[in-house]
Amino acid sequence: MSATDARTEVRHWWGQRWLDALDATGAGAARAVRRGHGLARRGTVQDLALTAGSITASASDDRGTRARVELVWPEPDDAAWTRAIEALSGQLRYTAALLDGALPEELAEDIEAAGVDLVPDLTVLTVRCSCEERGPICRHVAAVVVAAAVQVDRDPGLLFELRGRSRDELLHRARQGSASPEQPDLDLTVGLEVARGDLEAIELHPAPSDDPAALLRHLGPPPGVDDPEPLEALVERAAETAWRLAAGAGSQAADQELLLTELRAQRTASADSIASALGRDVDEVRDALDRLFEAGEVLRTGSGERARYRAAAS
Repeated sequence: MSATDARTEVRHWWGQRWLDALDATGAGAARAVRRGHGLARRGTVQDLALTAGSITASASDDRGTRARVELVWPEPDDAAWTRAIEALSGQLRYTAALLDGALPEELAEDIEAAGVDLVPDLTVLTVRCSCEERGPICRHVAAVVVAAAVQVDRDPGLLFELRGRSRDELLHRARQGSASPEQPDLDLTVGLEVARGDLEAIELHPAPSDDPAALLRHLGPPPGVDDPEPLEALVERAAETAWRLAAGAGSQAADQELLLTELRAQRTASADSIASALGRDVDEVRDALDRLFEAGEVLRTGSGERARYRAAAS
């Protein structure tokens, strides 16, 4: 399988740059990179964890031998993060994009110019793998990098966590910084595009929010509210209800698509892990997955509570 095939797993420029960094390891690693793409596409990467300064996971090869992989990426110093936060607090559109789960290239360029790299240079990372392959990198490391690229493509906030800061922390500190007289004025310019023609002809692609309470946390507790957590829970329940109402007669189809999206993200999952990720009742999720299995939308191994599911090839 070629690297191009694996690139269909990423949709955004920041995920693409991670795959480009893998290709940049050189001709000596080309074979391992190609095999790593294949292993990642077959779902052999497990226990992937992106934490401050490191990526860990395990990956099995074609013989079923599992290797443990660790990539160590030193975190930027506080001075670099201070400069990065200043860049963030100076642009309201950056904050809006992060709240919407996106990462503008201009913001990434500003953050990287401040000294916080968001894409690893694999040739300078500390790379450990329990296998005995030799070369710049092995197939297991390549598979883990591809799997990590898919994860950060889905959630660019993981890039900041990997570098030692959470997205919410950055937004909070940027909001504090923007109120300081030493900080530059916020750019309040909002670009508007005028829709011409038949508005009903415009295609809409609604999707449930991954974090409905993000804006509430960013703005801070409303006046008179000491504990915002109950309010955040109300916002999340209201968002879920709004999504179901918006789906109308197609609510079951919307629920099924939501399940399939999460299942594709986890590659192979149990009803428990899907329910936990979506905040849903596990019995309802299991029944929905079984219906999708009967419809040929998902594949299943095992039965009952031990059943494992994966999305059927589209």
